[in-house]
Amino acid sequence: MNKFCDITSISCQAGRGGNGSSHFRREKYIDKGGPDGGDGGRGGDIIFLANENINTLIDFHTKKHFRAGDGGNGEKKLMHGANGEDLLLEVPVGTLVYDKVSGTLLADLKSKSTKVVIAKGGRGGLGNAHFKSSTNQTPTFSEAGDEGEKKNLKLELKLVADVGIIGIPSSGKSTLISRISNSRPKIADYPFTTLIPNLGVVNMKSFDSHNNFSFVVTDIPGLIEGAHQGKGLGHKFLRHVSRNQILLHLVDSTSADPFHDYEVINDELLKYDPELLKKEQVLVINKIDAVDAKSVKELVKKFERKYPALKKKIFPISAVTGENLSKLMFYVADQVKAYHQQLRPASPAEKLPILKPAVYKGPIVVKFVKKRVDPVTHRSKSVWDVYSDRFEQVVKMTNLDDTEGLERVYHFLVKLGIRNELRKKGAQPGDRIRIGGGKGKEIRMRQ
Repeated sequence: MNKFCDITSISCQAGRGGNGSSHFRREKYIDKGGPDGGDGGRGGDIIFLANENINTLIDFHTKKHFRAGDGGNGEKKLMHGANGEDLLLEVPVGTLVYDKVSGTLLADLKSKSTKVVIAKGGRGGLGNAHFKSSTNQTPTFSEAGDEGEKKNLKLELKLVADVGIIGIPSSGKSTLISRISNSRPKIADYPFTTLIPNLGVVNMKSFDSHNNFSFVVTDIPGLIEGAHQGKGLGHKFLRHVSRNQILLHLVDSTSADPFHDYEVINDELLKYDPELLKKEQVLVINKIDAVDAKSVKELVKKFERKYPALKKKIFPISAVTGENLSKLMFYVADQVKAYHQQLRPASPAEKLPILKPAVYKGPIVVKFVKKRVDPVTHRSKSVWDVYSDRFEQVVKMTNLDDTEGLERVYHFLVKLGIRNELRKKGAQPGDRIRIGGGKGKEIRMRQ
């Protein structure tokens, strides 16, 4: 049996694009064949898929690093390199994907079969055939492949279930979910028997052979007084309540103070997130098989007097014998149906949103760093840092030792408006220009 895990961190590296080819057509009887270097293939993407048959992140707790396939290099005769293989990572429905560094929410996979591209593969480099022009018939330059995106991620699971079962330990949550669904949790008579949330599917055919409706239910373990502060087990699982639309609040009819038990749990929900108390809540008085019928009726009336909002939402049951279970489940099923019709779309979106384009169009930032004295000429030269996603991409994909490649970099320096920006700030010919804040390559300012 897999262990339960609902928070973990991983790193993902999308595939690198393949290098473009620098090649010239060489065939018998064909003199001075033109450039025919092919493009490199794109790097593979990291794609997340919400799978309803998975309910834990344990696979990502044991394996931390994931990499998609790299693109193949271009070849002669304009042959395109193979695209890198995408890496599909299957996660439970309800998984939240955060950027671990910035804390930004990248994706909320709350619908089954939803796919999201989390890290985009690098663009393949262009072959030299792309750079042929009327003024340059024999270009030797070709691009290197671009690096794929690298992401450090935090994965957080909030189980998606229509109905959540809450209550103090030993109120009968595990017994109830085992009676109404296909879940088979471990059950015993001591607190914290349930150490993880249990998910189950309720098939209404069990209560009415003509009813094909089904829905998902989960129990939230370990809720005690002070759970929101980390006491007991509940603080680990309170987040899962936020995904439930209907809450079945179990109260033990044999408890010394059922009202205190009820108020303790609601108070913990309030302190954790006030929005949780706005959810539809049904009071289920359990273990009526151990109490006489008159005492049960009196307990129901007392709850109705003290909490008028619960009127017609109180169901005395026995999870052990099954008494009144059908009545409870028909009511819950009707509530779930109403929710499905009002709030849920007819079908989940299954598009693949790209979080970041392959060709970047971000702001250009030019910063003065310092002045340095050239040890040879003894002239004062300035150092400038240039930040531009697109320019950095061009430089990374270019061999600056190649004359044509270097000229292409200066072409983009002008085309993107960076040269004008440098001149406005006082940059002079010969000044050092560091791309990406000194983390990448550098060039010299020209006239």
